[in-house]
Amino acid sequence: MRNKGQNARPDQITVGNLLRMPVYVARGLKYHAAGCLYTPKPLQVIFCVTRRCDSRCVMCSDWRVQGGVKELTLSEMEKVLGDALFDSVKKLSLSGGEPTLREDMVEIADIVLRSLPRLQEILLLTNGLNPDLVTAQVRGLQSLPNWEDLDRFSVSVSLDGLEGTHELIRRVPQAFERVDETIRRLQELSRASPFYISLVCVVQPLNLTNMIQVSDYAREHGLPLTFVPVCLSDGFVPDAAGKKALSFDDEQLRYLRALFENELKSRLNPSNLPCWREYFRIVGGGMRTVPCQLLRHVVGLDADGTLYLCDTDDSLTYGSALESSPSALWYSREAEEVRRRAERNTCPKCSMCCDTAFAFAHEFFYYAGFLLKEKGRKLVGR
Repeated sequence: MRNKGQNARPDQITVGNLLRMPVYVARGLKYHAAGCLYTPKPLQVIFCVTRRCDSRCVMCSDWRVQGGVKELTLSEMEKVLGDALFDSVKKLSLSGGEPTLREDMVEIADIVLRSLPRLQEILLLTNGLNPDLVTAQVRGLQSLPNWEDLDRFSVSVSLDGLEGTHELIRRVPQAFERVDETIRRLQELSRASPFYISLVCVVQPLNLTNMIQVSDYAREHGLPLTFVPVCLSDGFVPDAAGKKALSFDDEQLRYLRALFENELKSRLNPSNLPCWREYFRIVGGGMRTVPCQLLRHVVGLDADGTLYLCDTDDSLTYGSALESSPSALWYSREAEEVRRRAERNTCPKCSMCCDTAFAFAHEFFYYAGFLLKEKGRKLVGR
């Protein structure tokens, strides 16, 4: 594998990368031409391989359905992913539910590798609650014969707090101890065969005062950490009581803003800081300015074969890839109407920043402007 392991950061626009300005400018122009001049093929697939989950998170309802969602068979996956729509895909995320619960996940990855000719990266998203299962699945992935063709393999582990806090949020006994063991084992595997490991923390009222400790844990283990705000859409939290319990009050928002502008600011990944600046703008009544690649550069593939735009709104779907070809769905008039509806009704107040490192690397202009503004802030001492 050309993956250089934990220290590799190819998706980050650094000062050195800015020397490649013409390449980034051309890529940014192409990114922004999408939708105005043409509809491009997606660059990324978010593949929800199962809705089953072994967690009972307070901020997600997937665990409530469990076996209620049909899952694509391997032959169905092969047919769907073999469509020409996916010829340009560079990154695929294996998500869920909990993707490692698919007993055939290694076979799924094999189909992915054989079907997507330009694939550079696979990202596995896991709650890490079953150390034996997660590490066995990762070993299985690494054993695939064409695994070495990838530039990068990444595993993102969820960690919402230490000890009792994580257990309170995930509602699974000894949740933190299990995840801690998973991380230890993954790091052992990575030393033998390097791959990229990161942590993600869903910020919510229950872990507001635990975020510094989570950051300290990540630093002690040498792992990058991304903070994401809790999503209160009906797709994740369908009931009013749940939304109320997960909403920040004014005092909590002031505390959170101070945290990100002071203690945590220097610890954030470069692409994470603009997301939180945007979050506070939106909750303060402003409109979204961060570009979203989900509209025309990313496609979601649900466990039952549904192609979708964004999982924050269940109505933003293109249709079933088992009933129509993915290409026909993606380029249909109905799909363009879904995108227009999202731009009009969903995007302006959406505070979720999905995989912004990937988006900024292709969009360029917003992130380059943000970096210049941050440089100016430092020069004037703000």
